[in-house]
Amino acid sequence: MKITKERLIEIIKEEYRSILAEKTYTMGDLDLIFQGSSKVQLISRQGRTALTKQDAKMIINAVRKYIGGI
Repeated sequence: MKITKERLIEIIKEEYRSILAEKTYTMGDLDLIFQGSSKVQLISRQGRTALTKQDAKMIINAVRKYIGGI
């Protein structure tokens, strides 16, 4: 499959926009990464865990309430 130069540039731009749109909350060695409107990943030393957006919001709210602001 052959990709034109213009298409390659467009693919790179799309990936770049996607990376810039990610929102990451870091809590010590734990990261919550929001990717778009429905994908969330929980990353720690033990590996990655998929969460629903609602799960991630509950974790962030609990941390804010009991430990302090993020």
